[in-house]
Amino acid sequence: MLSLKTSAFAAALLVGAAQAASAASVSFDYTLPVPDALGVVAPTSTTGNVRLNFVGNDLNAPAPNSRSPWDGTEYEATGKYNSVSANSSATYIYNALMKSFSLMWGSPDNYNTLAFYDDNGLVYSITGSGVATPPTPGTGFVNVTISDLLFNKVVFTSTNSDAFEYAMVDATPVPLPASALLLLAGVGGFGALSRRRKG
Repeated sequence: MLSLKTSAFAAALLVGAAQAASAASVSFDYTLPVPDALGVVAPTSTTGNVRLNFVGNDLNAPAPNSRSPWDGTEYEATGKYNSVSANSSATYIYNALMKSFSLMWGSPDNYNTLAFYDDNGLVYSITGSGVATPPTPGTGFVNVTISDLLFNKVVFTSTNSDAFEYAMVDATPVPLPASALLLLAGVGGFGALSRRRKG
């Protein structure tokens, strides 16, 4: 009979195999979202200069310069966003595997990078140059959804004097398949039975 550790490892492998992801897919749209009254989800940690739940534009020298993703919309005066300045980062860490990530990306630039990690390291990254251009280049926003990948950490960085501005952050967890739940329940049953026989 399989030991409890071996059974648990087999269950973990089954779950991993069931959740194997193909290459990431990226989609874009320009539908104006309604801002969350609570503001942007706060990152788990930050480095450097990161403005959280900022409102409006700050385009005056010295840096950091920030242009709101809500600029030119009906939410220009109230829409909150986060702004990651040069050589800075904002990191989101999740307690479970996620399968998709979406955000409102303000004026995407080639020095803005969004990187996804799992426990083994980098699984996918995209820069502003890989994002569709807003209708008004240099301003505006693009809603970006990245799916078909497994990750538990997302890092926003900017490497230029201007910032990586974003809002409307959302991540979707990987559901545990019913077959894996049954297997895990069975493993728990074997463990209980084993303890009873030894007792």
